[in-house]
Amino acid sequence: MAQKFVGIDLGNRKVKVAVVTAGLRGAQVMHVWEQEVRPTSSSGASQGPVDPLDAAIDTALRMLDERGLRHLPTGIALPGGSGSYRVLSFPFDDPRQIAQAINFELDGQFPVSIEELATDHLPIKLGDGRGRALVVAAKRATIEHVSARLQLADVDLKLITTGALAIAQALASTPVPGLRPGAAPGLQPASLVVDFGHKSTELVALGNDGPIAARSMRRGGRQLLRELGKAWGLDTVAATVALERDGNTEDPQVRQALQPLLREIEHTRQWLKSEFGCEVVELRLSGGVARLRGLDRWLAGETGLEVGVVAPKESGALRQVQGRDWTGSLVALGTAVATGRRPLIQLHDAYDTGGGEGAWFQQHFSTVAALGIAILAFATVDSMVRVKAAERELDAYAAELEHETRSVFGTVLNSSGAVRTKLGEAEGGDVKGQIPERGALEVLELVTKAATPKAGAVATAPDGSQLPPGYTTGVGSDGAPAIIGPDGAPLPLDPSGNPVFPTDVVYPSGGLLGGPPGGDDEGETEGAVEAGPAPITDSNAGILADDQLLLASMEIRNLKIELNLSATRATAQDRLGVRLRQYGCIRGITKGMIKDRNGRQSFEMSVDHNCFTGSVALQGASDDGEG
Repeated sequence: MAQKFVGIDLGNRKVKVAVVTAGLRGAQVMHVWEQEVRPTSSSGASQGPVDPLDAAIDTALRMLDERGLRHLPTGIALPGGSGSYRVLSFPFDDPRQIAQAINFELDGQFPVSIEELATDHLPIKLGDGRGRALVVAAKRATIEHVSARLQLADVDLKLITTGALAIAQALASTPVPGLRPGAAPGLQPASLVVDFGHKSTELVALGNDGPIAARSMRRGGRQLLRELGKAWGLDTVAATVALERDGNTEDPQVRQALQPLLREIEHTRQWLKSEFGCEVVELRLSGGVARLRGLDRWLAGETGLEVGVVAPKESGALRQVQGRDWTGSLVALGTAVATGRRPLIQLHDAYDTGGGEGAWFQQHFSTVAALGIAILAFATVDSMVRVKAAERELDAYAAELEHETRSVFGTVLNSSGAVRTKLGEAEGGDVKGQIPERGALEVLELVTKAATPKAGAVATAPDGSQLPPGYTTGVGSDGAPAIIGPDGAPLPLDPSGNPVFPTDVVYPSGGLLGGPPGGDDEGETEGAVEAGPAPITDSNAGILADDQLLLASMEIRNLKIELNLSATRATAQDRLGVRLRQYGCIRGITKGMIKDRNGRQSFEMSVDHNCFTGSVALQGASDDGEG
């Protein structure tokens, strides 16, 4: 017989509640509703400021009382930002071995002591033979506080989870689209769910076999409203009303406020591709900000992905989900489903406090004794299994050591002493040469110098005056300095040695070599300049001021620099590459495809370097080439 289960999303701004019935034939949605978080006197409002978590719990208890649901089995999803996520790798993919070894791997993974955290893990299935586990952690004090508040209110608490894993539970039966044509071989498709909370944003990557990874970004609707309030000159309440009533991504200030979110999405895509071999094929949006008008179209244009709101698929495992807007209540739905079925993550072990004290123990003594003997037997078997698992893990590491030493030394070494002896036989190298001489800030300074034009840097004539659009400086066939026209040929010179320009040349404001001939066309020059920046054919010209080069993002790694830039000219990519290659530590540059976005040319560059330890001296740089 189907039984009712309750899922509660303790949001920072709103509390959402979902009720489902679950049985052998799956789960069915019964009711979903939400309320603004409002504290009551029970949370201690009269003694001082109210803890936001207590205010959310008070609101949830009122909602349960209004529907008479306190007696039902209940699950709780912690507020956004309460959970931390890590993905650990193992030399084996057996879930039982991972469960036995994971406690040893957790030490040092989080900024606080592991004793202060409640943790659980979920094996990741990618079919590549590698063992991975998604670890979820939350502060133990938070778990105990939530548990105590609900047990004090006589709520049958069965589950505590996080919003990211509740989303994965709700979308478990929703298939992931296949890879797009032309995708690199060996990749697996993944959906990226972006859940916009009030204080944080959760990103969950889902594959066809379940969740792959999760990340939490400490930025949500509250920070978005704060930035828009400053830009619009409004307080938070007025900015909230304005955003809900008139806000859309056509507003450049809204797009600017969303840039950190866009960068986090792109970083997550790159991380999934490099670490897991997964290609994100779609974005699914949930949370309050997901209702922002035009957000899906803007993200689709920026990422090149299919973008839409979350929509659980109607199936035998989950029914009555069609025709509802799940952008705000998907976490509550997933929590209710997890309470009624096997949860992906459990941060709280539900227990029965029913007593009878000693009488209950006397009545069930024989049963307890039998259970004790069984537990001792299972403990013995478990100890033997743990020893076997440790032996298999040791064998796996030994095999890995043999493989690596064979590839490095040409012979198999099976102990640390043998490796040290082999290393001692090698001639000593310059160890100091491997010590970094500079850090990421110095490398950032090098890139910034290459991308920065000189003060007032524009195309100029040999005497320093400004050239018309399309003209640049260069070297003539005789090796002397010359002015190069748009066709690539040097301009002829008059008897006085001055260049002769065509009569229809468009002169920039300020004049060229004393102004246009006759001064008759001065009134037409300003209007003509608005046509756009003049093309630059000289790859050694460096970055000019009217290139308006914008560095959108930069990722500096040990041997690689990833750049995301935009400029008014497509040739800025080539000229920046020439400037970067002048540094002795630059090994190579890979240029990405140039895309036209709103009249600006966007492109990516991947730079191979050893600037942390190598020389940064300029090679073959002239005074005109420095920026």
